[in-house]
Amino acid sequence: MLGGKKPMAAFSFIEGFEVDCVERYLRMFDRYVAAGRFTRQEVVSKLPDFDDRLHHQVFYTLPGEEWRANAWLELFAEPGPWSDDRERRQGDLLGYEIWQTDVWLTQVAIWRREDETKAKPIATASAG
Repeated sequence: MLGGKKPMAAFSFIEGFEVDCVERYLRMFDRYVAAGRFTRQEVVSKLPDFDDRLHHQVFYTLPGEEWRANAWLELFAEPGPWSDDRERRQGDLLGYEIWQTDVWLTQVAIWRREDETKAKPIATASAG
């Protein structure tokens, strides 16, 4: 983002389950917010299926790119299962090039196939 190539970074955490590395990144990015290089938007919502814990979504954008945070929230609020199309739109919001998203989706497809293989039950012969 400092080089102007990526317009947005997104972080997420649940209160009470913060991860040290995310907290370090937030502090690091906040320095650039204070210097006027980035903007910060934070959305906090309750997780009813998780004891109403608070879910924080923190977005850092280059000035003028704040619309990306709202587009991100809309993307994740769409009904239906996650798809390659949504993955591409997420990559676009983060500033990834098409070829980078293609590489990512190729890897995701490999992981999906591996998961499907693991999930298949082993056939057993029944004693008759």
